[in-house]
Amino acid sequence: MRVLHVNFASIERSPGEAGGITGYTANLAREERDLGHAVGMLSSGVAYSVEGARPKGTAFLRMGSPVEGIDRIEIVNSPFLAPAIWNFSQADREIESPELDEAIREAVLSWRADVVHFHSLEGLAASCIGAAKAAGARVFMSLHNHHPFCPQVYLMHRRRSPCLDYKGGLRCADCEAGIDVNLEKQRRAGRVACEPPSIPPPPMTPIIRFEETGSLETGSRSLVESGHEWWESLSNEIPAPVAARHFEHPFGERRHAMVRALNECDRVLAVSDFVGSLVVSMGVERERILVQPIAGVQRSSCVPRDRSDGLLKIVFLGFNNYYKGLHMLVDAIGMLPASLRSRVHLAAFGTGCLGIRERAEAIRPGLAGLELGGPYEPSEIPRLLSGHDIGVVPSVWWDNGPQTLIEMLNAGLPALGANLGGIPDLIRHEQNGMLFRGNDRKDAARQIERLLTEPGLVERLRAGVHPGPTMAEHAREVVDLYARSLQSPLPSAQGRDENRRS
Repeated sequence: MRVLHVNFASIERSPGEAGGITGYTANLAREERDLGHAVGMLSSGVAYSVEGARPKGTAFLRMGSPVEGIDRIEIVNSPFLAPAIWNFSQADREIESPELDEAIREAVLSWRADVVHFHSLEGLAASCIGAAKAAGARVFMSLHNHHPFCPQVYLMHRRRSPCLDYKGGLRCADCEAGIDVNLEKQRRAGRVACEPPSIPPPPMTPIIRFEETGSLETGSRSLVESGHEWWESLSNEIPAPVAARHFEHPFGERRHAMVRALNECDRVLAVSDFVGSLVVSMGVERERILVQPIAGVQRSSCVPRDRSDGLLKIVFLGFNNYYKGLHMLVDAIGMLPASLRSRVHLAAFGTGCLGIRERAEAIRPGLAGLELGGPYEPSEIPRLLSGHDIGVVPSVWWDNGPQTLIEMLNAGLPALGANLGGIPDLIRHEQNGMLFRGNDRKDAARQIERLLTEPGLVERLRAGVHPGPTMAEHAREVVDLYARSLQSPLPSAQGRDENRRS
């Protein structure tokens, strides 16, 4: 079988540089290679050049040297930039692109792909799915993020509040600032010398300082009375008025086109139950959807720590930004009574984690310890998790299916997480971890208090952790889906039920 994976970043980019989708796609490709299949990776929206046989600025294909036995193909000079945030000013044009369609068609035919597996449409257009299909390939789409429905990717308006109603696309228009797309293309092509673009995020919520009241209930009063919308809790219910059939703006047209494109796929792979329900609410045909969680990079074993010191050692891993909620976790720890806060040791490792330093320093004097580190390699995960009692995934948005949580559980480490997105698919409350209401500092503090005060709770949670499938096992499942699709051109509801995992 010949499988062509599509993502905006190529295989040699690290997850710390290009996000978890890139790491997962590369690992899946390696495992499929080891199963004896021909595997390629196609990227788009990153490479720009003044060279090429076609007119200047026109998209063309470029074959790179294979990496670890995996063929590497780039679409150079895509009209759309990736990552998606840089393309926001023209995201409403991501509906169709004849030149990208031709590049996709050429890649499928020249590389002789049996299966094209899209992991992102960043740097591409909705029409590219139909182009791959028309070229004769079976087409899969994994929904690792919300980009098909949200050009800002996160379904968070202005990067801070959940987008409960996009108003037919009208609300998208003022969601993000744009950049000079043409200038950035020239910079990437080496034609101009200038700094990379920057879109400063909105300010963080103010650093909260708590009076020592000795009580979680009274200690949280200043936060509750503030009434700031960024502190409002978030449920895991699917927003009701999001159907893509209603649109009144080009951004609404974009969402409608993306849904139409997903309905051309042989299979749409939702990485969690939440994502599966969300895409149905958007208008994707239920029979095309398979809930297919991803797998971790590796299995490792964190030897249980001797907890006779009475401490709770919490660890955060991954790419930290506002959405991942590390700031919210710091606030929640700050809400604890001093006698409990002094028993908490917090560690955070990954790109962006050093940016939380100022907020963390506000509570450091009362902590048992604070450790902040930058980017890491996947091989370092076992070492970073070792010596801790519980992992944490405090996301403040509908996180599709965080891979860092899978890594924690695969290492035998229980987890504390927000009850949002795909997180509750993996954390079973009071069995292998603890859940708190999304973006709810007070409820997060309650769960931390329980971990500190209930005898044997951490040990019971650790005993309830059972690792998920290895990447090799996951790859065999995915390849089996490919094979079944090649044998049967139409998706079936029965196939979905057989392959669904909760």
